[in-house]
Amino acid sequence: MEPFLVHIRCDTDGYTHAVTEDEFAAGRHEGRFRAVCGHVVLAAPMIEEPGRFDPVCRDVLRAGAPQQAEVPRQERRRLRWRSRR
Repeated sequence: MEPFLVHIRCDTDGYTHAVTEDEFAAGRHEGRFRAVCGHVVLAAPMIEEPGRFDPVCRDVLRAGAPQQAEVPRQERRRLRWRSRR
């Protein structure tokens, strides 16, 4: 089962970071959360619109995601009635 993630905008760097549910629960009283990238997020006011997603968090999340198997490309077959001309 994949962890539940909360996206929180950091007041210090302006990025939106991914925070796990457990880290969110641990830091909810102080307003400081450890993101999946290791950055300590100081939560911006919730009226602030989301900022750009943190590239380090994105890389960490993509590295943990299963790679999709490459689907072989199927050759297109020519129709017989057109090939007789």
